[in-house]
Amino acid sequence: MLVFRTNINSAQRLHKAACRLCKLRSICRWSVDMEDRDCVLRIETPTDSTNPYSEQAIIRLLTKAGLQCEVLT
Repeated sequence: MLVFRTNINSAQRLHKAACRLCKLRSICRWSVDMEDRDCVLRIETPTDSTNPYSEQAIIRLLTKAGLQCEVLT
């Protein structure tokens, strides 16, 4: 599971994220907790080695959409 801190705190930003994330076939499921102060984005990916999406790839994808995203440790 990949976990990120984001600024996805509105319906408009959620829509921007959804437009990008729904196009990625290797994502099993994703969610954003907009009630959390970190607006946590969780992404479930396959556990095998065929997953082409790294944390940095997700960050780049969402940053290009004008969203803030960083790995939550």
